[in-house]
Amino acid sequence: MKNIAAALIALALLPAVSHAENMAVTGKLGTLGAGAELNMGFSDSVTGRVGFNTYTHNYNSNSNQVNYDFKLQLQTVSALADWYPFAGSFRASGGLFYNNNKATLNARPGAGGYTINGVNYTAAEIGSLQGEMTFNTVAPYIGIGWGNPVAKGKSWGMTSDIGVLIQGSPKTSLTATCGTLTGPSCTTMQNNAAAENAKLQNDLSSFKFWPVISVGISYQW
Repeated sequence: MKNIAAALIALALLPAVSHAENMAVTGKLGTLGAGAELNMGFSDSVTGRVGFNTYTHNYNSNSNQVNYDFKLQLQTVSALADWYPFAGSFRASGGLFYNNNKATLNARPGAGGYTINGVNYTAAEIGSLQGEMTFNTVAPYIGIGWGNPVAKGKSWGMTSDIGVLIQGSPKTSLTATCGTLTGPSCTTMQNNAAAENAKLQNDLSSFKFWPVISVGISYQW
């Protein structure tokens, strides 16, 4: 499904490239990672751009006394329109992102083992506790920015963006396997893991809106 979404975005942009008056490329760094954009000018007040961003980060977090090793992977492809309402560099932006942002997690026992849904388990009783956090495949974006890479007569320039990616409430999947636990005890632990998953999803609800802040350097040919 995600590959289909990316392909549809790319196909929809092909006619736009052929109608562009000026074109530029921009290298960027920001809260979506490192990326690049192709900028297209259609008039003095309307431009468009397509781009991609990527970043990977490992970190540790705690939710309800379970320690998690997270691997955050940011991968997005963007299709945005920019409107310059005044003579100058200020712009309002909007569009869609193909959103492959996700996080994988692996639970680690604390000094007293695991506490899952308020129940204590030893490290030996739990074989593994792993999960994944994903978001909506297609996510809207709104924001503002400064800089017009395709302004007439421009060569090098700087750009910046401030906005929000509305990627939806995260969907988490937490799967537990039994170690020394067997039979009904194993089933009970897995039920507790399902309840822990619901708590984890609630704890991560702030990821619904991803702040987008970036700066970049552009070049028009």
